Parts: sequence; C-alpha cells; structure tokens
Amino acid sequence: MATFPTVKLDWRTFSDKADSVVARAPMERGRPKQRRTNSDARVEMQMTLHFDTKAELAAFESWFDVDIKAGQDSFDMNHPRTGAAIVGRIVGGELGAPQYLRRDFEDSKLTIKVEYWRSTW
Repeated sequence: MATFPTVKLDWRTFSDKADSVVARAPMERGRPKQRRTNSDARVEMQMTLHFDTKAELAAFESWFDVDIKAGQDSFDMNHPRTGAAIVGRIVGGELGAPQYLRRDFEDSKLTIKVEYWRSTW
C-alpha cells in the first residue's frame, strides 16, 4: 500500500469531523429516542498542503496519479493531530486546485479531504 508523502501541513486550516453513529427519532411526546447504528465512524479531515517548489507539487501530483491511481486507492499515513497510524483515502478522488503564492509558481498550496474509519467502541 502507498504511503502519504511528507509534505508541509497548515495546522491553522486543518479540521477533522466524525460522522455520527447514532440515529435519532423524534417522539410525539417526551424526549427523542436515540440508538447506535454503527460501530465505526467515518472521519473526514480537510487539510491544506504547502509546497515550496514546483517540483514538490509535481511529485505530489505524480504520487496521486500513479501511486494511488488518481485517488482510487487507500494509503497509509499518520494522523496529523494524534500521530496514530491510519488508512486514508482522498474523498471522491478530488484534489483542490493549486493556489500559487508567487508569480514564478515556486510557492503553492493545495486543499484536500482525506477520509478514514475510526472505531467508536
């Protein structure tokens, strides 16, 4: 399995949100009922990656296209916040459009969404 490349991550724009594993049913009277529906929760992380050179961005795009088949395959990575080993994949196989921070295209950033499954037991 491919490994997520080492890239700079903007911690200020990082977010991770788990989907609920609880179904809620409103009642005619009284408190709504809740029940557990899943043992694992899908977690989606939004990350902004920074590249100092055109070559770094090109290497990341090559990893995306070749190693994980344009986002089809999963990959190993360490969770940016917890450091735990996870198996992630790019949501929908979509990369954000690169934003170039300098006129010579040497400094850029790219936003991606990565999903993984976390046990909730």
